[in-house]
Amino acid sequence: MRLDRSNLNLLYSTRYSKEIPDTYEWLLVDAIEGERRFIRSDELDASWSIFTPLLKELEAKKIAPDLHLYGSKGSVGSHYLAANYNVRWGDLASDE
Repeated sequence: MRLDRSNLNLLYSTRYSKEIPDTYEWLLVDAIEGERRFIRSDELDASWSIFTPLLKELEAKKIAPDLHLYGSKGSVGSHYLAANYNVRWGDLASDE
């Protein structure tokens, strides 16, 4: 993988005139343009049937998202959740 700093320019014919973007980039462009080839309609229906009741409950109970600061390792709530299960950030990496 090679990182490439660039301005946000989704006109690939202008930005990438000498190379063809990889498949993942094309998938993102398709999604931005509303193309849904990467998900079947029954999968989309199943997703909405799962998440719609959850979204309605969050809205009805006025539950706000648990925000965290940019650059932090997560929200305060995520640290409490991890502590409930005796887990600390980085535990997996330190065991390997």
